[in-house]
Amino acid sequence: MPVVFTCEKADLLEVKTRSERETMSLGESLGRVAKAGTVVGLRGELGSGKTRFVQGMARGLGIPEREAVTSPTFSLIHEYVGGRLPLYHIDLYRMKEGELDPELGLDEYLEGQGVCALEWAEKIEGFLPEDRMDVTLSIEGPKSRRIVLRALGPMHREVLERLKG
Repeated sequence: MPVVFTCEKADLLEVKTRSERETMSLGESLGRVAKAGTVVGLRGELGSGKTRFVQGMARGLGIPEREAVTSPTFSLIHEYVGGRLPLYHIDLYRMKEGELDPELGLDEYLEGQGVCALEWAEKIEGFLPEDRMDVTLSIEGPKSRRIVLRALGPMHREVLERLKG
């Protein structure tokens, strides 16, 4: 993982990446250690690298390269199978904050046996499971990012410990 670690605590990992490739590499490392039921809430402004991070997660899960992992801004949900675990990529950008359409069936993804990655997770903060991984991406330069991974709950603390290796 070619990144610079800037802070490390039991439930927190702060990383500085210097390129899209490094951001994807961090996501790939998380994908490699993710377990069934992993929920990753991604936060960050437009262009901060949320989709790149999820593309890396897909590679780490072994989703075939032929699967083009793109932002599901208009379809809301993309499902990727064929890897070690399915990946559910959800983009909540167009949703109103604090509102969740029950017809989306989001509970099925959040409680499923795959890995759930939610862009703009803050929009449904009250609906997210307590045990999850929050990933905040901040733009520090044209290609550099500060990425903070915070494990909330025992399962995700274990995932974070595995990521730290």
